[in-house]
Amino acid sequence: MFVVFLVVLAIAVYFYFPNKGKRAEMMVQNKLNNLPDEYFSIYNALFENNGRSTQIDHIVVSPYGVFVIETKGYKGWIYGGENVEYWTQNIYGKKTRFYNPIIQNEGHVRFLSYLLRDFGNIPIIPIVVFNNEATIKTEFENHIVVNRKRLKRAIRRYRNEVLSAEVQKKIIDVIESNSRTGSSAERHHIRNVRNRERQSVRDVRNGKCPRCGSDLVLRRGKYGDFYGCSNYPNCRFLINKRDV
Repeated sequence: MFVVFLVVLAIAVYFYFPNKGKRAEMMVQNKLNNLPDEYFSIYNALFENNGRSTQIDHIVVSPYGVFVIETKGYKGWIYGGENVEYWTQNIYGKKTRFYNPIIQNEGHVRFLSYLLRDFGNIPIIPIVVFNNEATIKTEFENHIVVNRKRLKRAIRRYRNEVLSAEVQKKIIDVIESNSRTGSSAERHHIRNVRNRERQSVRDVRNGKCPRCGSDLVLRRGKYGDFYGCSNYPNCRFLINKRDV
């Protein structure tokens, strides 16, 4: 009976969420829903601040901290670095680049830290999750990047209780009261993201860092030439020369 339920669930997810990104998010949310009751998960939280929008795939509030999860629906071989602007998906020799999800999630962490600033220095843990069909070809020292099947294990590694039940409830209330839902809010967010992407491309082509506005400098690294921010190490933006 349970197997039949899983099959029906998989079919429903496929047809009602045809976008591969949405399907991946729903599969991750299903994992999060199976965590113990001490974990409270919020799916697809959309915020606005000073005309800019931030969309966080999953937020998990627990006694052990707040987990911020970015989901990617890619499969195949995945290559990337912690600071490089774009990562690469390779499927049978066909390469597709996509924005660095670590950097993307760092922006989510900064926003959430600001939103929850009244609670002090609470631990906010970023995690990037790929489909089980993805092979992550890079090892990361300072960030958690896992397949979906390893997500629960990554979360449950944190066992130091730092948030009381009362504080957790207040954090959840702040997040839910500040987030927006609905198709119009999501469309606005998509337009906002696309405008930022276009501006970032213009900045790079003009030799300017899209993060801090400093000049970009051409450098040579182990894997080829790249442009890095002249404000390093305060700003660690870099992009491969071939991606410009």
